Amino acid sequence: MNIGMFRKILTTIIYSAVFLVYAESLAKDNPKPKDITWKENVKPLLYDSNIILNDGTELMQLETPYRALDAAMVPITVKFKKDQNPNDFIKSLTLVVDENPSPVVGKFDFSPKIGNATLTTRIRIDKYTYVRAIAETNDGKKYMISNFVKAAGGCSAPSLSDMDAVMARLGKMKMKFIETSDSSNNINKAQFLMSHPNYSGLQFNSLTRSEIPAHFVNHIRIEQDGELILEASPDISLSENPSITFNYLNSGGPLTVSVKDSEGQSFSSKFSSSQLFSEN
Repeated sequence: MNIGMFRKILTTIIYSAVFLVYAESLAKDNPKPKDITWKENVKPLLYDSNIILNDGTELMQLETPYRALDAAMVPITVKFKKDQNPNDFIKSLTLVVDENPSPVVGKFDFSPKIGNATLTTRIRIDKYTYVRAIAETNDGKKYMISNFVKAAGGCSAPSLSDMDAVMARLGKMKMKFIETSDSSNNINKAQFLMSHPNYSGLQFNSLTRSEIPAHFVNHIRIEQDGELILEASPDISLSENPSITFNYLNSGGPLTVSVKDSEGQSFSSKFSSSQLFSEN
């Protein structure tokens, strides 16, 4: 090894060591804040004092950005490390954002037909906060994991489109079939998308500067051949134009989706897995 190469390797090692020391120092100087809001306000609101929330790290994985690019559309994925079994399955999943005006993003109820309860959606975040995934198994046990996310202003952020355009497409649905198989033993994957402003009640009309009343999706049911795949009860913390990526065990028939919103409006559509991309 020549002297020049030796110096290059030595310099790389030194810089790497300095960076690791700096990163460790930075982490110590910027620890995650204590979850006071959860302990003092949110948890007592949702659960009785005797409810035990077990550590969920062995059951599931929560994926969120540490610093969100858009606080009004923060991607969140909960991956479950085991598939559904008729005798042992994930009964429900509740997503919580501690610092949001309405902390519960929504509750998702599952059946064994979902195959694996892994789910992806988009949420609003009002300010720096812990985001939580709380799963309940069919035996009644509850498990929780959480991530800290840096984002702000998502609950009051204006819509991406003007109100006329938004209302013109209100209720339009799409289903993207990501993974399909004719076998009922294989887990399929699909993404449901819907055009809806999901107004939080904290936004303002950009022209009139008047407050826009809350108007959001509060019920979603997806089934196939009369069997429930998932049923959701979301709130204002779900993002504009709701999107849910989910799994299911294919029994051959079309996926049937029914949606209701806070104004009492109902929407429904059917999607065949023989179509790569469907739109009503």
